[in-house]
Amino acid sequence: MARRVLLSIAGAALLGQTDAAMMRVEEVSMAVMSKKDIMARMTNEEALHKVMQLPKIHESSDMVELLGTDLTNHLKSNGTAHMHRHHHKKAKDAPKGYAALSGARDMLNAMMSDAQAKLDVELATCGNYNDETLGELERMRMDVASYNAMAADARALVLKSQGSIAFTQRKLPEVELELEEHNKKCEDEQAALAEQIQIVKDDLNVTAGILDIIGDCSSTAQANLIQCGHCVKGKRGYMMIQNDVLQPLINRLKSSAAKAYVQNHLGQLFDQMSDEQEPQQLTQEAVRHQTRLMGRTTAFRKQMDAPDTSDPEFIASLGNESADNLNISEVPDVTAPIECAPNNKCVLGEGSCVKIRDRFLYVQAGIQDMLEKLQGDLKDSIDSCGKVRVEKKSHIADLNDQQRNAQTQLATSTKDQVSSESSSNTIAEEHSTLKAEYAKKMKECCDEQNDLKSEMCALEKIRGELYKMKGESVFITDCEVSDFKAGECSATCGGGFLTKTRSILVHPVNGMACPPLTEKESCNMQACPIDCVVGEWEGWSGCSAQCGGGVRERMRPVVTQMQYDGKPCEDTEETEGCNSHSCNADCILSDWSDWGACTQACWGGTKRREKSIVTPAAGTGTCPDATDEARLQFVNCNTHSCSSLYKNHYLTCNSKIDLTILMDGSGSLGWWGWYYSRKFVSNLIEHLDPSNVEVALQVFSGPTTWGEYERCIGVSADAPDMEKDCKITWTSRFTNKTDALADKVKKLAWPASTTLTSVALAEAQSQLVNGREDANSVVLVITDGMPLSQERTKTAAQKLMEQARVIWVPVGGSAPLSMIEELASLPKKENIIDINYTYKMGWAYFVNKVIAQSCPTLSR
Repeated sequence: MARRVLLSIAGAALLGQTDAAMMRVEEVSMAVMSKKDIMARMTNEEALHKVMQLPKIHESSDMVELLGTDLTNHLKSNGTAHMHRHHHKKAKDAPKGYAALSGARDMLNAMMSDAQAKLDVELATCGNYNDETLGELERMRMDVASYNAMAADARALVLKSQGSIAFTQRKLPEVELELEEHNKKCEDEQAALAEQIQIVKDDLNVTAGILDIIGDCSSTAQANLIQCGHCVKGKRGYMMIQNDVLQPLINRLKSSAAKAYVQNHLGQLFDQMSDEQEPQQLTQEAVRHQTRLMGRTTAFRKQMDAPDTSDPEFIASLGNESADNLNISEVPDVTAPIECAPNNKCVLGEGSCVKIRDRFLYVQAGIQDMLEKLQGDLKDSIDSCGKVRVEKKSHIADLNDQQRNAQTQLATSTKDQVSSESSSNTIAEEHSTLKAEYAKKMKECCDEQNDLKSEMCALEKIRGELYKMKGESVFITDCEVSDFKAGECSATCGGGFLTKTRSILVHPVNGMACPPLTEKESCNMQACPIDCVVGEWEGWSGCSAQCGGGVRERMRPVVTQMQYDGKPCEDTEETEGCNSHSCNADCILSDWSDWGACTQACWGGTKRREKSIVTPAAGTGTCPDATDEARLQFVNCNTHSCSSLYKNHYLTCNSKIDLTILMDGSGSLGWWGWYYSRKFVSNLIEHLDPSNVEVALQVFSGPTTWGEYERCIGVSADAPDMEKDCKITWTSRFTNKTDALADKVKKLAWPASTTLTSVALAEAQSQLVNGREDANSVVLVITDGMPLSQERTKTAAQKLMEQARVIWVPVGGSAPLSMIEELASLPKKENIIDINYTYKMGWAYFVNKVIAQSCPTLSR
């Protein structure tokens, strides 16, 4: 048992170096000695002294006499060292009850058994105290460690919360300022767009008024065109209308775009009319009248205000300045000429109400395009600004949430830190107090156990000396038992009981009787482990960065803290990467595709290959357009001449295609232009192989009033009559009766109106559903003039090109070649066939060029 006490005390030395040093000192003074050591060190005199101090001895006067007198004298006579004599009352007569040594022996044996019993109780009591107290000290130690860990965790959260608060306090003003600047920028941008929109709306009202005044041209006064070549720099100079009602309205236009539309279209009309009839020079009176009519129109006034030094009136006015100094007669008034005096500054072109009305339809449509574009820009600005505003506000809300959560966490963590520190200090103080009590108690236990063992040794030694004193030899054997063996504890923790058993090693003979062989004691008094219990995960925080790699985190609370060597808490915080995409990253492209088939059988076609986008660009990163050389490449093929395939000077298309022909019949084409257009289309249709090719033909022009235009483009609630309102007629849907259709083309009537190309393209797109599934769709657009709406035409062309190949044939010098080049697919040389003069449409070369570029397979 002494060994167990020493080991337990040594185990407590783990508390710290200072404690260990103290315990090493205590081990010397608190060691429980063995019976053998005590017997070896104890003299007979010390044994007699020890026995004589026992209260039980003094209950028998005979025993006191026997030991105090006889044994004392015996020990003296044997020459032992002087020992203290006990003062006692000497009996007059020799003891009777103990005259025989057996009585004294039995009494001493009984006293040894009592001492053994007390030792067993002391061992059990001290052992239980040792185990319980060490368990309590360990529990306290672990509690201190747990509270220290909790305090450290709380402190870490305090620091983290403080860092988060500092970050949000710095970041919030930055993002709020960004939002304020963004809102101001958007407000200014949208206000400017709204102002432009209002100006354009005012201009639309002006042009609408002009069209209302012109009406159907039944009652409109003469409206000639005036070209002032010296008024402004440019090819055409400055264009005006010689009409007292229309020109003041034109002067009211505010936007530079609307003014440019008017100048451009009136200039085109003037050029067209000049080809038909030589312009006339204006009289000086007409110039003055037009000057008054123009009012303060800046571009015109700059040149018109300059005097004409060849004017007789100007010369006369110079003479009048010096008339006071000369004795001469006054200059007579200028005689008005009978014929108009010519002036070489401005020329007059013959007006045509219908043509002027058509041109103002173009102007109105152009301004409408501009209005819709500005409205689209305003909507895009509102949407874009709104999106950024939502993102900024969301970022601010996330930062505010992060700040509030951090402040809450700071308060909670600070409270937890203070509480944990206080608990740690309190329990550490309790541990120190209990440890001192434990050391004191265990010293008492050791002293008591040593004293009881010394008592037993003294009794045993005196018992032997009594027999020596009488000169008798008796065999005496005390009972010897094994150490206790502990059974299984009834509980693993929290306090249980176990039964200890020991066996008899030596049976007693005239010696001390055997002690009890079984004993119960408490066990496992240490507190049971308490495992950590955590709650459910909270939601993820906002990402710390919107791009370039940030982190977000989530937490879960600790419901029950770990205690008494229980299972530690699982992670209470998790972080993961977010928004790892680069803030500014170029797109990633695929590998090149295989080369495609050659687009033409002769005259140089192309093969193409392309790259697709695997990963889109991010932030300010860039990505090549689909038509960029980095993503689209062509190589020439079949560059040989087509002449070997001619039949009567023409090629014959033998490809399986559905060909849709859009034939422009606008007034700008002119009668001869219409004549050559019909010839060109009829020759083309005649050389399409009807066994493989199906063809559809549409003749398009445009409306003559703004109401018709609005119905045609779908902004009016009324459905249009395509032929009457929009001047769009399907001469034939898909057919393989090419000869009959070619004959029909030769007799087509000329619509001679505006150019509604956008609706014509949309109609062609709707026609494609009637084509054959196994045939390639090709749309051929033959046009000579600018469409009423360029923006709508571009949109319609892009949609059509998603479903069919579109080949453009611009005709004449007024054809919108720049717009067509913008619209045409790559390679442009294969999708644009420019015929610069209308009469060239009668050439077989251009018919063959269309066939070669639209038909990969030609008849031999």
